Amino acid sequence: MIGPRRTERLQRIVVSVTGASGCVLTLRLCEVLSSLGLEIEAVVSRRALTVADYECVSRSWFLSKLRTWVRNLYSDDELDAPPASSSYRVDGCVIVPASINTLAKIVSGIEDNLIVRTALNVLRMQRPLVAVIRESPLGVVELRTLYMAAKMGISIVPAVVGFYAHPQTIRDVVDFIVGKVLDVLGIENELYARWHEIRLNKSRSRDPCQILYEPESP
Repeated sequence: MIGPRRTERLQRIVVSVTGASGCVLTLRLCEVLSSLGLEIEAVVSRRALTVADYECVSRSWFLSKLRTWVRNLYSDDELDAPPASSSYRVDGCVIVPASINTLAKIVSGIEDNLIVRTALNVLRMQRPLVAVIRESPLGVVELRTLYMAAKMGISIVPAVVGFYAHPQTIRDVVDFIVGKVLDVLGIENELYARWHEIRLNKSRSRDPCQILYEPESP
């Protein structure tokens, strides 16, 4: 079962897309949120479209798919769009994927694009803000930025998989990360197998070592 635990608090979610790797996470998150009846607004940066050309068929395919689930779609240079104002009701924001560059601007209060301005509005209004980072490895500058972001109240969700969940496919990997985002937002979901479920029923699927080193016979 996938469903909201706090629907009275989560009605309109802004999903922002930066130029970090992982735009497939954007699509899956929007798909799930839309299935729950939440209103989604998306902000897409120009760099995100460049990444989509490499990771998501093409930028036009990515935008077409995104429009399937979002109510309004904005470019990050539209500083006159509704989410640019804190008077526009937003119940939460997820930056997925989130670049370190964008987080650094949020931490420093540099409101030079709609993604940053929306994020700062969400923080000012004390709404949940989640950043899904994929950067690796992390140096001192990146870790300092993440530390300051966390101190500001931003929930950091690394785009990493828990191998205890026994991922079998790309969808399993994506759903694990998206499920973690939903957990932070307080939305109940069964997108991934949780630790206690694996312990109770370990034979439910092949574990990562079996998949890698003990391939099934044809």
